[in-house]
Amino acid sequence: MEKYIFDTVAFLKDLNRRFEEEELIHDFKVFIEYIVKNKVKLTPKNGWIPRKHIYAINSLFKSPKQLEDKVGDKIFKLREEPQYARFYFLDLLAGATGCIELSEKNMLIEGREYKYFMQMEGIDKKRWLVLSWWFTMDWGSWMIEGDFGELMQKKKFLLGSYLQSWLDKRGRVDFKKICKDLRNGLNLKWEASSQDYAKELINWGIERCLLLPLVYFNIIKIVRKKGKFNVEQTIGFYIKPLERIFLEEIIEIMRKNQAKQN
Repeated sequence: MEKYIFDTVAFLKDLNRRFEEEELIHDFKVFIEYIVKNKVKLTPKNGWIPRKHIYAINSLFKSPKQLEDKVGDKIFKLREEPQYARFYFLDLLAGATGCIELSEKNMLIEGREYKYFMQMEGIDKKRWLVLSWWFTMDWGSWMIEGDFGELMQKKKFLLGSYLQSWLDKRGRVDFKKICKDLRNGLNLKWEASSQDYAKELINWGIERCLLLPLVYFNIIKIVRKKGKFNVEQTIGFYIKPLERIFLEEIIEIMRKNQAKQN
């Protein structure tokens, strides 16, 4: 029988290259490189990145977003940073990782972890970003609509068993089921005019606050179908095989932290 020699070094090199080339890692790197080079001063009122810098950084992304919409003769420009959700997420992530810090003059500057992060291999960069999102980023700042982000921030360390159930599924994870499980298991609330509307808002909040970052990280693939009025609705998602390790590590860290507390 012909023998095959597994080249571990070549495999790891290729794996790191693949992670290094992922869109979010590429965009995160150009984001923090731009900030360090230009020392961006935040807006005095809300503490957001000014629009001119958003446009400049966006142009460096792998897939720049169209930031202007034309309706008839009118052009509607991006007004505030949070309107560009993915950009705002990268901004918060830059702070959570320690790659970018805020000076006393309200200016974004190079953080203590910037050089350390930039020297990491691709897979370690991704681990750093994912774990910083889960354990360091304030989800209340990430999702500023209503109080749901703050609620999820308080509850996120109770999500271990739910993440594990997603991993155990080994197929498409049903969106309605996970929303029902999270609503009931974590006692999630949203003030609304009716229970049905509150349920819809909570489901939307779960997708916006929890699943959207996993899409950004390329960990899950959302499945949608057209529903009433031809509007696309989320029906589930798949966890990508190579990405399972990141959810598994989150679960393991939370398990160890819980064991220490007990």
